[in-house]
Amino acid sequence: MAGAVDVHNGGAEAAELTLTTFGVPLVPEPAGGNGYTIERRYFTMEGQSVHVNEVAQGTRLVTVLSVTPWDHSEGRLMVSDPLPAGFEIDNPHLLRAGDVKALDWLELTVTPQNTEFRQDRFLAAVDWSSDKPFRLAYVVRAITPGVFHHAAPLVEDMYRPTYRAHGDTAQVRITP
Repeated sequence: MAGAVDVHNGGAEAAELTLTTFGVPLVPEPAGGNGYTIERRYFTMEGQSVHVNEVAQGTRLVTVLSVTPWDHSEGRLMVSDPLPAGFEIDNPHLLRAGDVKALDWLELTVTPQNTEFRQDRFLAAVDWSSDKPFRLAYVVRAITPGVFHHAAPLVEDMYRPTYRAHGDTAQVRITP
């Protein structure tokens, strides 16, 4: 908005006002939510933790999403992890087929009801009934050099939308 907006009721009767705004915040919102927390981490194919503030083009990384309920919860959850522009999901058939013997260090704790490996995000539907955290994983490859915004991962209960969480945003730098 370019300046202040003055809204007033010129009538004699009370009126209800609903105001909706859309926009992108100047400062990213910190991780938070209600009922859950979600965290995204990256690892080498051998299981060593990696920061994506500088990754060489062509590097394959394992993306691990950890979702932790605040209490015992039963929910049908949707997990969404947007990809930064310089990454692409690498060989989703490997994880779909369950052939992850080379990645046995992952210790995955859940089998999703459904997964989708889209061009711009990873999606998973999970039925979860526990107070214990669960982990999901998929492989990405750094393909395009540059500096990219990495949107926050999200988890939400499909039938109780007040139970949701988002992780931290990040910045990814891919070097040639």
